[in-house]
Amino acid sequence: MSETDITLYISEAGDDAYEGTQERPLWSVAAAVLAIRGKPYKTATLVISGSITEVASPNGMIAITGDGLPTIILRGESKEHLGILNAQGLDKRVLYISDGNTLFLERHIVICGGRTDASGGAGIAIEGGTLIMKDAEISGNDAGSGMGGGVYVGKDSEFIMLGGLLTNNTTNLHGGAVFLDNGGTCTLIDGTISGNKAYVSGGGIFVGIDAEFVMNGGVIADNWAGGEHTVLLMGMPIPSGMGGGVYVCTSGRFTMRGGKIRENRAIAIREDPHNAGSGGGVYVDRGGVFTLEAGAIQQNGVTHWGGGVYTEGALTLLEQGAIQNNVARLGGGGVYIAGKHGGVFTMQGGIVMRNFTAGSGGAVHVTEQGVFTLEQGLIAKNFVTGLGHALAISGLVTINGGAVFDNQKPKNADTPQEDSPQSAEQAAPAVVIEPTGTLILRGGVVEGKIAMKDPSQFEDLRED
Repeated sequence: MSETDITLYISEAGDDAYEGTQERPLWSVAAAVLAIRGKPYKTATLVISGSITEVASPNGMIAITGDGLPTIILRGESKEHLGILNAQGLDKRVLYISDGNTLFLERHIVICGGRTDASGGAGIAIEGGTLIMKDAEISGNDAGSGMGGGVYVGKDSEFIMLGGLLTNNTTNLHGGAVFLDNGGTCTLIDGTISGNKAYVSGGGIFVGIDAEFVMNGGVIADNWAGGEHTVLLMGMPIPSGMGGGVYVCTSGRFTMRGGKIRENRAIAIREDPHNAGSGGGVYVDRGGVFTLEAGAIQQNGVTHWGGGVYTEGALTLLEQGAIQNNVARLGGGGVYIAGKHGGVFTMQGGIVMRNFTAGSGGAVHVTEQGVFTLEQGLIAKNFVTGLGHALAISGLVTINGGAVFDNQKPKNADTPQEDSPQSAEQAAPAVVIEPTGTLILRGGVVEGKIAMKDPSQFEDLRED
């Protein structure tokens, strides 16, 4: 080890009067931080053994703040002797990072027991710093009425997740696992964000104003938005259950280049408002942008609209992306485009397949003023027990290429054989155009019945 690096040991059986060696470990992280501040170290590795509970800062149990600190690496002693930073009983967050400092979380570290209320980030809050998580666990933290049960990423802050686990973190408002605020950024390269809950929106991730989330891999799975009680703000009930996996706010951006958003749920506990219980995998608010370049949004579910994605903003699906096997009770098994605020879905490739709703639009439901453009890609094997196995259109749909085919109720042991006539339900329209809807077909293939009341609602401009 070079003279610019130092390793200090911390143990629940240690003493802050000791030197911090393996034989004579310190008791608190605060003492270790004090020992390295202002010294000519570039990196400081703090090896923790056992469960550490200390009160070091008004901003959290442990504060990585101020000038004169090197890059700090936290790791546990071993798999058998985890390093647990546990704020249980303190009513404080666990870690606070600011002033341009950088913290690495490596193997065998657990961040747990954090509690906040009005402030965010019960596990870790970053306000002007960088958190790099390699192989650690952030679990069992509760932000109360604050934002970000697990991690809060504020202005001029960055969170890079190379691996590890965020689980069982909660908030009464937004961002069960991670809340990005005011230009904060997060890159998920690998790891799992699972089993977190937000009662209002973003069971896994909330991407706030001017913030950006890039997902290159990893899994966002089995997170929940809504589902237990009415949330009050200034005494008034507010919508709940929006974005079981991910919520993208106005001017927020989410780019998915790999990985999976799967098995998340958005649950409404009352019928109003209209957008409650929507966006099982992803909810894109007005002015938000979600781009699915590669990876899959799959097996998500909602009580209302948009089993895979609910969008009032801009959704783009590219060649290597998939929206599949999602379920919505009321409409938009794969995608629900809410046009009131300018919802737009552009499909330039990829697949929307095997999605289901008991309402309308097995693959895509386009509401009045919503816009869906199919340039390339495949919409297949989606089905409904209501209207439009593939598409339910109240807004504008333009098909320039790609294919819409084989959208009907899957055959099973009780259905006719392949050479028998289809049942009435199987032969139901693949596309239903409501009185306010328009379908323009300039290219591509559309298989199955197209139902409408007025023939002027459908234009087939393909050349013979």
